[in-house]
Amino acid sequence: MDDSTGISSSNKTTQRPGIAPPDQSAQTGGWRKLAGRIISIVAIAGVVVLTLWIWGIIERHPRTDDAIVQANVIGVAPRVRGQIIKLNVQDNQQVQEGDVLFEIDPADYKLALESATSALAALDQEIEVARAHDDELKFQVKAAEAGVEQARAELKQAGDTLHRMQPLLPKGFATADDVDKAETAEKIATASLAAQEERLNQSKSILSNLATLTAQRPGAVSAVDLATLNLSYCKVVAPFPGKVINLNISVGEYANVGVPVFSLLDTRNWYVIANYREAEIRHMKPGTLMDVYLLSAPQHHFVGKVQGIGWAVDSRDEIDISHGVPSVPRELNWVHISQRFPVRIQIENPDPELFRMGASAVAITREEGSK
Repeated sequence: MDDSTGISSSNKTTQRPGIAPPDQSAQTGGWRKLAGRIISIVAIAGVVVLTLWIWGIIERHPRTDDAIVQANVIGVAPRVRGQIIKLNVQDNQQVQEGDVLFEIDPADYKLALESATSALAALDQEIEVARAHDDELKFQVKAAEAGVEQARAELKQAGDTLHRMQPLLPKGFATADDVDKAETAEKIATASLAAQEERLNQSKSILSNLATLTAQRPGAVSAVDLATLNLSYCKVVAPFPGKVINLNISVGEYANVGVPVFSLLDTRNWYVIANYREAEIRHMKPGTLMDVYLLSAPQHHFVGKVQGIGWAVDSRDEIDISHGVPSVPRELNWVHISQRFPVRIQIENPDPELFRMGASAVAITREEGSK
């Protein structure tokens, strides 16, 4: 009986392997809770630190994806009108400065140039003829002037004679025939003076014809130059290297003066218009370096400089361009949000194969002093 009792006591005190005593299990659970709390605190602190770090980066380097690639575009319009007889480009084609884009029928302008040239040649001929008779005409004018002076002297003498004889007629010292002769002489002298003056006027008008013709020559030369210029305008050339856009015509189209036939995109300069919140533009000024990425090619990095920051935008939700300022509508009309201002960023290293007008972009402000 004692042996059985001993065996039972021994079985009661024997423990299964791998099972900790109650006090040890409680101690292990306590350490796990402490470790979990520490890990939670560290994680929360890490999130806070990470948030503050990211906030600091965003605060020092504002970024926006509300940005669009832009370039300058002009309408290619002829300076003369006429039918297009040659079209040397296609839509989206790259052209170089001086390339002939299209040609207008030059027939009318060639005729105008020939007419102006003929008119100038005829005028030059008249000037040569007038110049050849210039010395003779000057002599005729001097002779006419002398004839006028002589006629005036004869008229004065005839008048004086008549005035002396008229008082002598009642006294019998002169006859009526003498008075009649004196009156006739005065009339003849008057007519002679008028004839000499007319001759002088004619000589002067003929002499002034050379001056008139000479004064007309600059106008005739200008007419030739204008006709030559209009003829040259029949060939419309590219004013700068770029890409042809919005070309929707064919040969035979009638082109009018000042009406664009298509557009030309200037590929020499590319820039990005990035809309930044008003609280962020304090980090920018003209010359600030910017990092730019295109959504169509995010793996490529481009560098730009702030060219300028918009000084005026239309803050109303309705788009109205009557004021002539950019319109940047708000996203929500029931809550006040920060106004955005357009920042023009000039791209320093554009890739002509990647940049397209209207493409979406992301702009990031660099820290001042960074390269």
